[in-house]
Amino acid sequence: MLAISAASLIATSAEGKDRDHPKTTGPMVGHVSHIDANIWFRPDRPGKYTLHLFKADGAEDRAIHAEAKVENDNCLTWNATRLQPGTKYHYRISGPNGESILAEQFFFETAPDPGTRSNVCLAFGSCAANKPLELWSQMEKRGAQGLVLLGDTPYIDSTDLSVARDRHRAFLQVPQLASLISHTPTWGTWDDHDFGGNDSDGRLKGKENTRQAFVEYRANQDFGHEKSGIYTKFQYGAVEVFLLDTRWFARTEKSPVDPNQPTLLGMQQWRWLKDALLASTAPFKLIACGMIWDDKENTESDDWGTYTHERDALFQFIGENKISGVVLIGGDIHCSRHLKYDTEKTVGYPIHQFIVSPIHDSTIPKLNVPHPNLVRGEAIPHVWLRLEADSTQTPARLHAEWVQMQGLPMWDVTLTVDQLSPG
Repeated sequence: MLAISAASLIATSAEGKDRDHPKTTGPMVGHVSHIDANIWFRPDRPGKYTLHLFKADGAEDRAIHAEAKVENDNCLTWNATRLQPGTKYHYRISGPNGESILAEQFFFETAPDPGTRSNVCLAFGSCAANKPLELWSQMEKRGAQGLVLLGDTPYIDSTDLSVARDRHRAFLQVPQLASLISHTPTWGTWDDHDFGGNDSDGRLKGKENTRQAFVEYRANQDFGHEKSGIYTKFQYGAVEVFLLDTRWFARTEKSPVDPNQPTLLGMQQWRWLKDALLASTAPFKLIACGMIWDDKENTESDDWGTYTHERDALFQFIGENKISGVVLIGGDIHCSRHLKYDTEKTVGYPIHQFIVSPIHDSTIPKLNVPHPNLVRGEAIPHVWLRLEADSTQTPARLHAEWVQMQGLPMWDVTLTVDQLSPG
């Protein structure tokens, strides 16, 4: 088999014209902790493939085997365990006959030990098209050590499994993104357009197909529970990120906090989030999802403003349990905004929301609506959020910067652990 460079991959048609002859996609570094890592790859044919890990001195550390199967669209994920914290590993991929699949050797670095002080940087973004874009390269140049995709990444707008697979594949083959994710840990959740359709909720028929494609084309640590939903979490340095699923369970059952209201998160995810927040020891706890945490104030209902009973119950839970360091992150609305909620009485400190959207060039200025807690908001194209968490300082600091691709100035904010602590 001819060796292929990841940088030379060309995106397949979003309509699936290349479905009978799919191209190699990846590799992609998925979930990474201080002791393990997921590496994802889609070869051009089924079979057994091997991930070779190398130490810094070039000695092979281990070989891990996995099988690409037709029923999973040839997508495979290797899980490398018993790794060392804050350590750089190189890797390559070989095929069924031992042949090298890719022309170049790749690398990734494990997360810092969560028990040590560190300074880490993560990139967040939502709403991206399957088109070449220098924004992905800019993330790397600005020091992003991890990438979090907040949804509408990509746009699918179908529950047909083959369409969903084709559009995920085309997205991961965008050259600048393909280069970034080949060595940068990547996590993701979905919003409405990659769940199945605009303003869609858990009653959507065929949602099991878009979930299957999502699980095939992402390498998170886990995906919801019992083949339901895709919520997950991870810790990277001083930050723990809770990636919520605000689509799969929405309106499928009664709310766990008010039986007279429909749910957004569902009982299982609600319990998981509460338990995870209680167990977290990270200075900063980022609760992220595709939708915004207030009301879009239009005819659509896919926002936390429609489910204020669950949002308010979450704030109350945080306050009652004196959970510090909570910040909210959202996307979806093709505007970027910073809100600071008056939650001192409920939570013990103000809750901030960072909204970042869009990565592509289509903005919706009418969704940049007035709000009593709005600090700043603008409808600007090609924007991503750069978050730097530094626990080497006392108190630990979280610096959030909205970054525009063209380099024009936007805004930033710095929060300390003390400012996000009750009392």
